[in-house]
Amino acid sequence: MTIEGDLKRIAWWVVADFHPFTTEVRGIPANQINKNWCRATEFRKDLIPRELLFDGGVDVMAAAKMSFAIEGRFDGTTTKQVALVGVFQECSGEKGRFILILNQPVDGKAKVRFASALRTDRQFGALQKGNDNSIVAWTCMECDNYSVLKWDRKKRKFEWLPEPEEQ
Repeated sequence: MTIEGDLKRIAWWVVADFHPFTTEVRGIPANQINKNWCRATEFRKDLIPRELLFDGGVDVMAAAKMSFAIEGRFDGTTTKQVALVGVFQECSGEKGRFILILNQPVDGKAKVRFASALRTDRQFGALQKGNDNSIVAWTCMECDNYSVLKWDRKKRKFEWLPEPEEQ
Protein backbone atom coordinates (compact mmCIF):
# COMPACT_ATOMS: atom_id res chain seq x y z
CA MET A 1 0.00 0.00 0.00
CA THR A 2 1.20 3.46 -0.81
CA ILE A 3 -0.26 6.79 0.27
CA GLU A 4 -0.72 9.40 -2.44
CA GLY A 5 -1.80 12.53 -0.58
CA ASP A 6 -1.49 14.64 2.54
CA LEU A 7 -2.67 12.68 5.59
CA LYS A 8 -3.02 15.91 7.56
CA ARG A 9 -5.78 17.03 5.20
CA ILE A 10 -7.45 13.84 4.02
CA ALA A 11 -8.22 10.39 5.46
CA TRP A 12 -5.77 7.62 4.65
CA TRP A 13 -8.36 5.31 3.07
CA VAL A 14 -9.16 8.02 0.50
CA VAL A 15 -5.56 8.35 -0.67
CA ALA A 16 -4.42 4.74 -0.17
CA ASP A 17 -3.40 2.83 -3.28
CA PHE A 18 -3.35 -0.90 -2.59
CA HIS A 19 -1.03 -3.22 -4.49
CA PRO A 20 -2.20 -6.82 -4.77
CA PHE A 21 0.70 -9.21 -4.41
CA THR A 22 -0.84 -12.68 -3.99
CA THR A 23 -2.22 -14.96 -6.68
CA GLU A 24 -4.89 -16.57 -4.51
CA VAL A 25 -7.45 -15.69 -1.86
CA ARG A 26 -7.93 -18.28 0.90
CA GLY A 27 -6.59 -21.01 -1.34
CA ILE A 28 -8.64 -20.05 -4.41
CA PRO A 29 -6.52 -18.93 -7.39
CA ALA A 30 -7.26 -15.37 -8.51
CA ASN A 31 -7.99 -16.50 -12.08
CA GLN A 32 -10.63 -18.94 -10.78
CA ILE A 33 -12.43 -16.05 -9.06
CA ASN A 34 -12.28 -13.98 -12.26
CA LYS A 35 -10.58 -15.17 -15.45
CA ASN A 36 -9.07 -11.70 -16.02
CA TRP A 37 -7.35 -11.50 -12.63
CA CYS A 38 -3.64 -12.21 -12.22
CA ARG A 39 -3.46 -11.06 -8.58
CA ALA A 40 -5.88 -10.71 -5.70
CA THR A 41 -5.07 -9.91 -2.09
CA GLU A 42 -7.48 -10.01 0.81
CA PHE A 43 -7.29 -6.92 3.03
CA ARG A 44 -5.89 -7.70 6.47
CA LYS A 45 -4.98 -5.38 9.30
CA ASP A 46 -1.39 -6.65 9.35
CA LEU A 47 -0.94 -5.27 5.80
CA ILE A 48 -1.79 -1.70 6.85
CA PRO A 49 0.55 0.43 8.96
CA ARG A 50 -0.58 0.34 12.59
CA GLU A 51 -0.51 4.15 12.93
CA LEU A 52 -3.25 4.35 10.29
CA LEU A 53 -5.56 1.86 12.00
CA PHE A 54 -5.09 3.11 15.56
CA ASP A 55 -5.91 6.60 16.78
CA GLY A 56 -4.83 7.35 20.35
CA GLY A 57 -4.47 3.62 21.02
CA VAL A 58 -8.00 2.90 19.76
CA ASP A 59 -8.59 0.49 16.88
CA VAL A 60 -10.80 2.73 14.73
CA MET A 61 -12.15 -0.13 12.62
CA ALA A 62 -13.15 -2.17 15.65
CA ALA A 63 -14.70 0.91 17.26
CA ALA A 64 -16.83 1.40 14.13
CA LYS A 65 -17.67 -2.34 14.13
CA MET A 66 -16.02 -2.69 10.73
CA SER A 67 -13.75 -5.45 9.56
CA PHE A 68 -12.09 -6.71 6.41
CA ALA A 69 -13.71 -10.14 6.91
CA ILE A 70 -16.85 -11.23 8.75
CA GLU A 71 -18.21 -14.69 9.41
CA GLY A 72 -21.80 -15.81 9.48
CA ARG A 73 -24.45 -17.96 7.89
CA PHE A 74 -25.47 -15.29 5.43
CA ASP A 75 -27.70 -17.55 3.33
CA GLY A 76 -29.49 -19.04 6.33
CA THR A 77 -28.04 -22.52 5.89
CA THR A 78 -25.91 -24.44 8.39
CA THR A 79 -22.78 -23.84 6.31
CA LYS A 80 -20.52 -21.16 7.77
CA GLN A 81 -19.48 -18.45 5.36
CA VAL A 82 -16.97 -15.64 5.34
CA ALA A 83 -17.46 -12.35 3.54
CA LEU A 84 -14.24 -10.51 2.77
CA VAL A 85 -12.89 -7.53 0.86
CA GLY A 86 -9.66 -6.98 -0.99
CA VAL A 87 -7.89 -5.62 -4.03
CA PHE A 88 -7.45 -7.29 -7.41
CA GLN A 89 -5.29 -6.63 -10.44
CA GLU A 90 -6.27 -7.79 -13.88
CA CYS A 91 -3.57 -9.20 -16.14
CA SER A 92 -3.99 -6.01 -18.21
CA GLY A 93 -2.92 -3.96 -15.15
CA GLU A 94 -6.35 -2.55 -14.14
CA LYS A 95 -6.99 -2.60 -10.39
CA GLY A 96 -10.01 -2.44 -8.16
CA ARG A 97 -11.71 -3.79 -5.04
CA PHE A 98 -13.66 -6.99 -4.60
CA ILE A 99 -16.10 -8.53 -2.19
CA LEU A 100 -16.31 -12.30 -1.88
CA ILE A 101 -18.56 -14.60 0.08
CA LEU A 102 -16.99 -18.01 0.54
CA ASN A 103 -18.48 -21.19 1.94
CA GLN A 104 -16.21 -22.60 4.62
CA PRO A 105 -16.94 -26.32 4.67
CA VAL A 106 -15.59 -28.27 7.61
CA ASP A 107 -13.93 -30.82 5.33
CA GLY A 108 -12.53 -29.14 2.29
CA LYS A 109 -11.59 -26.10 0.30
CA ALA A 110 -13.44 -22.81 0.41
CA LYS A 111 -15.94 -22.27 -2.42
CA VAL A 112 -16.92 -18.93 -3.94
CA ARG A 113 -20.63 -18.26 -3.37
CA PHE A 114 -20.61 -14.63 -4.49
CA ALA A 115 -18.09 -12.31 -6.13
CA SER A 116 -18.44 -8.63 -6.89
CA ALA A 117 -15.65 -6.48 -8.30
CA LEU A 118 -15.29 -2.86 -9.27
CA ARG A 119 -12.38 -1.28 -11.14
CA THR A 120 -11.38 1.79 -9.16
CA ASP A 121 -8.38 3.88 -8.19
CA ARG A 122 -9.60 3.90 -4.56
CA GLN A 123 -9.73 0.28 -3.51
CA PHE A 124 -10.45 0.56 0.23
CA GLY A 125 -13.37 -1.49 1.48
CA ALA A 126 -14.66 -2.69 4.85
CA LEU A 127 -17.59 -4.79 6.03
CA GLN A 128 -20.11 -4.88 8.86
CA LYS A 129 -22.73 -7.40 9.81
CA GLY A 130 -26.10 -5.90 9.05
CA ASN A 131 -29.59 -6.83 10.15
CA ASP A 132 -31.11 -10.17 9.13
CA ASN A 133 -27.82 -11.76 8.00
CA SER A 134 -27.11 -8.91 5.60
CA ILE A 135 -23.61 -7.66 4.80
CA VAL A 136 -22.92 -3.93 4.77
CA ALA A 137 -20.08 -2.99 2.42
CA TRP A 138 -18.34 0.35 3.05
CA THR A 139 -15.99 2.27 0.75
CA CYS A 140 -14.74 4.48 3.59
CA MET A 141 -14.67 4.55 7.37
CA GLU A 142 -16.24 7.90 8.20
CA CYS A 143 -18.96 8.42 5.63
CA ASP A 144 -22.35 7.13 4.64
CA ASN A 145 -21.24 5.52 1.38
CA TYR A 146 -22.28 1.89 1.77
CA SER A 147 -24.23 -0.87 0.05
CA VAL A 148 -26.15 -3.77 1.54
CA LEU A 149 -25.84 -7.33 0.27
CA LYS A 150 -28.41 -9.93 1.28
CA TRP A 151 -29.43 -13.46 0.39
CA ASP A 152 -32.67 -13.57 -1.61
CA ARG A 153 -34.40 -16.84 -0.70
CA LYS A 154 -36.77 -16.75 -3.66
CA LYS A 155 -34.02 -16.15 -6.23
CA ARG A 156 -31.55 -18.33 -4.30
CA LYS A 157 -28.68 -15.89 -4.70
CA PHE A 158 -27.03 -12.91 -3.04
CA GLU A 159 -28.23 -9.54 -4.27
CA TRP A 160 -27.45 -5.91 -3.61
CA LEU A 161 -30.43 -4.18 -2.01
CA PRO A 162 -31.68 -0.98 -3.63
CA GLU A 163 -30.53 2.19 -1.94
CA PRO A 164 -33.19 3.66 0.35
CA GLU A 165 -34.86 6.75 -1.01
CA GLU A 166 -33.93 9.99 0.72
CA GLN A 167 -36.71 11.61 2.71
